[in-house]
Amino acid sequence: MLDTHDPLPPVDIISDADLFPQLMAALRDMHCEIAAVQRPAGYVFYGLDDPGAEMYLLYRGRVRLYTISPEGRALTVLLLDAPAVFGEVTLAEVAHYDSYAVGVTPCTVGVMRRDALRRALQAQPSLALRFMTVMSRRLRAIERKLSDIAFKSVPQRLAAALLGLWAERRDMPPTVRSTHQQLAELIGSHRETVTKAIGDFRAAGLIRVDDDAIHLVDLARLGDLAYS
Repeated sequence: MLDTHDPLPPVDIISDADLFPQLMAALRDMHCEIAAVQRPAGYVFYGLDDPGAEMYLLYRGRVRLYTISPEGRALTVLLLDAPAVFGEVTLAEVAHYDSYAVGVTPCTVGVMRRDALRRALQAQPSLALRFMTVMSRRLRAIERKLSDIAFKSVPQRLAAALLGLWAERRDMPPTVRSTHQQLAELIGSHRETVTKAIGDFRAAGLIRVDDDAIHLVDLARLGDLAYS
């Protein structure tokens, strides 16, 4: 049974609040000034297989990391909320980005070159260890997503996504504002399949849909479905 007072957000929204202050302090100690720039929602920071020479510091906003299947279907890998870092593949000697990164909201970012990041990590072993911990946490989140896609049904994944998106905002009454396409990309499914599942949820009295809003009517039953 879901505890509606403290639901576990199953949507992988990552923030690096525990890494960011130490990283910024290390850069200041190195007299490495990184200018903040504004980017609009929808801005593409990099694409799959672009040369990975830079890492980004997300000061404000949200960034979506996603990949594209051979059939052309998008799958959201992670959502990053400020403060966060992304494009960390730049640490490799010869590397390309392994996903797309696009701004979900207007963003304020800084761009850090590979050599600056390496010098910061070499100068502070504790920072390097924390950086590794953050990357390990992301890997576990991605592994969990892949496991869910492999072993859970679309209704289960959809229920979890709806609860997680609501848990992030805590709107009352519980409401989610996402398109069917966005939900499909979030859970690794097709828009048509998600549309059918939403119709089934409506018929079962789990949700109510008004225009662009999905109202979560029965949190307990959605939780039972999501975590079964």
